[in-house]
Amino acid sequence: MRRSKQERQQAIKSLINNEQIQRQEDLVQKLNEAGWEVTQATISRDITEMQLVKVPLPTGGFAYAMMSGSDYLGQLGRILKESTTEIKTQANMVMIRVAPGTGPALKTALEEADLTDVFGLIGDDAGVLVILNEGVWARQFATDLMAKA
Repeated sequence: MRRSKQERQQAIKSLINNEQIQRQEDLVQKLNEAGWEVTQATISRDITEMQLVKVPLPTGGFAYAMMSGSDYLGQLGRILKESTTEIKTQANMVMIRVAPGTGPALKTALEEADLTDVFGLIGDDAGVLVILNEGVWARQFATDLMAKA
C-alpha cells in the first residue's frame, strides 16, 4: 500500500513533536523504522516544504521543530542568546551569524516580530543580514534587539 506525502509529513510532524530529532539522518532512520521507505532527499524536500526549523535545546544542541506565531519571539530571544551567535553592525546593516541550520528560524522569527526599523532580511542556513531603514543605526538597533530578547 502506497502512502501519500500528506501522511508522511504528518508522521514527520508527529516525530518532531514527540522526540528531539537533531539530524535529517535521524529523521530518515526513525521513519524507515516505522515502515516508511524514505530517502534523505525526500526528507530534505519535506523539511523545506513544511518550513521546519532547527531550534536550540535547553540542554544544548538543536532539534527540528514547527513553529507557530506565539513561538517566534521566544525563539528569537533564545537564538540571540546562544553562545554561538555573533552580531556585527555596520551603518544600517546588522549581520547575525548563528549555528548552522538556525538561520531560517532566525529569519522567520525576525519577520514575525514585525520590527518597524527593518527594511529587509536576507538569510541563509547560518545567518541573517538585517537591512535597516534609512537613518536607523545598526548598533542601536542591535542593542535594542538584544534588550528585547
